Amino acid sequence: MLAGFALLLPLGFLLLGTRPFRPLLARPSDGYACAPRDYRKFVTLNGVLMWLYLPLILVLFGVHKYLVRIDGAFPMMMVNAIVWWFLWVNIIGFFLFRRWFARQAAPRGISLLDLGISDQAGALRVGADRLGRAALLAVGLFLCMYFLEYLAEKVFLVNFRFVWPFFNDLTPYRWRMFLLYLPWILLCFLQTGVFLHGQLRRPPRATPMRTFSGRSWDSVVALCLPVVLFLAVQYIPLFTTGFIPFEGPNGLFVVFVINLFHVLALLAITAVISTWFFEWTGRIYLGAILNALLVAWSFAASQVIAPIPM
Repeated sequence: MLAGFALLLPLGFLLLGTRPFRPLLARPSDGYACAPRDYRKFVTLNGVLMWLYLPLILVLFGVHKYLVRIDGAFPMMMVNAIVWWFLWVNIIGFFLFRRWFARQAAPRGISLLDLGISDQAGALRVGADRLGRAALLAVGLFLCMYFLEYLAEKVFLVNFRFVWPFFNDLTPYRWRMFLLYLPWILLCFLQTGVFLHGQLRRPPRATPMRTFSGRSWDSVVALCLPVVLFLAVQYIPLFTTGFIPFEGPNGLFVVFVINLFHVLALLAITAVISTWFFEWTGRIYLGAILNALLVAWSFAASQVIAPIPM
């Protein structure tokens, strides 16, 4: 599985050098770099938002029980909770970004072009040709990864897994689940790209590979450290005293906390993929689309299909 993910980086780089995708090649702008103090502030704020995981799940259950039943339209219980959490973290993050950009970035002459969000400095404009090429390349890389898993499963009877399956072949029904959740996951990764590669981007290093390694580490820390701390709060007392801090009604929270191990691995992997393609295209879109395809596949293939309990 990790070899398949690692393959996407050099393969994507080689394809960017081909005629259809060469127009995507660009270096990130040098017009902005996040200061260490701001980096710590943004990571801390993001951590606070990510710790809303269980409260947001309670809100989702309340909406389902008292306002409108959602399990008919969205039947994957675990995916509903994760996407709901990830979506609201990014919605709040979007408004925080807008406030930061209007009050701090724009007055300093920092543009959306500098942040890798727009093709023009003065407005949010992304060329349809560039966006279409990025989407086409992302789909091609996704299909390559899917073919590798399909081949491994058919020839060696082994899917992509660690502890539990991460990726399997999709049945027709699970393909529908893939398409159902994909738009919401894509929205999340677009805003995550804005956060990681626009707002949180650190200064370049001496060489491109050092820059990629450093920024990948910064991105992984920003996304994964809050989850690691959350899991530590749950499992250190459990292993040392037998006490479960986040248990919830009838032990419901325990299941969702266990699922964070899966989420943690996906956050780390997608942070590296997103950084790699941002470094070669100067835009957030190729990495965001590819990550959304991969994560939607992982959720559709590996998560249980069941209604949300009342």
